[in-house]
Amino acid sequence: MTHHSTRPSKKLVPTLSSDRSCEHAFAEEDVMTLEVDCSDCSGAQSIENTKCASGIMNILASGITPEAVVLKRFIHVRYRAERIARLCESASALAALRRLEAQPEGVSDDECRTCPASRQRVASEVIRIIRADPMAFGSSRRVISDRLLRELSAVKCPEFGRCVAQIVWAGCTSPGGA
Repeated sequence: MTHHSTRPSKKLVPTLSSDRSCEHAFAEEDVMTLEVDCSDCSGAQSIENTKCASGIMNILASGITPEAVVLKRFIHVRYRAERIARLCESASALAALRRLEAQPEGVSDDECRTCPASRQRVASEVIRIIRADPMAFGSSRRVISDRLLRELSAVKCPEFGRCVAQIVWAGCTSPGGA
């Protein structure tokens, strides 16, 4: 007779989706520090890892900007403000885009509602791009803007270019395209 366990046969791994936030706490000793618990994560413990960076960026999108981030596992990895500046920029953009996406859109007619370049659709696409690689987003805003303008060039709206620039450069203190 064989003994059957009542426990799951496979270890349940935490989600690695790009919209998740990791277990974390803010500590204020000498400086404001974000401490992220990486013990349950199977990914690389580095902001260069896109899943890790995305999890940190989702935390930073809450609006609190720490001067350092500590990734805690067996060995703690500390990143100072210079190293997390790109993540903070992406987090600021993500927060601004979430607000834009949530605002009711004032549309003039049914054609605007179904337009592939509507504010919600373009904002959702840019959010997807940010979450895919938060560390690269800030330096690639112009490329993203150009790509969206090219892909949606069939849209016959006089405000199209301005709207795309507003969305791509959302959350940026010195917009290069707005």
